[in-house]
Amino acid sequence: MTNTQHTSDTSDALDNGTAHGIEVVAGTEAIAEARELLVQALLEAQPTDPTLCEGWQARHMVAHLVLRETSPLTAAGVLGGPLGARTERKTDELAQRLSDQRAYSEEIARFAGLRGYAQMRTRAPKIDQAMNLLEYVVHAEDVRRAQPGHERSQFSPEGRQQIWKALRAAARPLAGRDYPDGLVLESAGMTPVAHTVRAARDGAVATVLSGAPEELVLYLFGRTEVAEVKVQ
Repeated sequence: MTNTQHTSDTSDALDNGTAHGIEVVAGTEAIAEARELLVQALLEAQPTDPTLCEGWQARHMVAHLVLRETSPLTAAGVLGGPLGARTERKTDELAQRLSDQRAYSEEIARFAGLRGYAQMRTRAPKIDQAMNLLEYVVHAEDVRRAQPGHERSQFSPEGRQQIWKALRAAARPLAGRDYPDGLVLESAGMTPVAHTVRAARDGAVATVLSGAPEELVLYLFGRTEVAEVKVQ
């Protein structure tokens, strides 16, 4: 399936106002689009294909996504801490069961149809977008860009604008401390075109990162080697 087909299939679902049976609420088109593109990336991968997440194959990514939205206790250990070992064990256990192609495909379908933690996808889609949009953008590319000759996910102009908005809100806690001399994000065609994450200190020159919103997301999430970002 080509990237053109990715875009067409996703657009058709969103044009109908639903995605996997979930109504798409105005202002949250990007999360539905990102979820569709993530599902497509996973379906096109084999269970044992590598990802950009060290030690994870595609099956581990599926396990992570399902557990993150169905098991709050497991999700709480994603960033490590006291629950980190339990989360790693649960992820590995589910991933082991997904080595089989049929089980892998069925679990992707399960993820696609989930209503999210506390049914967030249907009850609070704007919170769902705030919590999950950037995560989905990153993980779709974790799957795609680990493959030779990969194709990038293609977002609609509306989806890209919403990613830009989410990134501007998240950029300072995400990366502000990494750029003590200042940081500015630029993305041509977006509104606004530039966003100051951290103002330059007196006598210092701020770093400027330029690229499409999804590329900037990847860069700030540590995928610097695959993100198409200009650094000044």
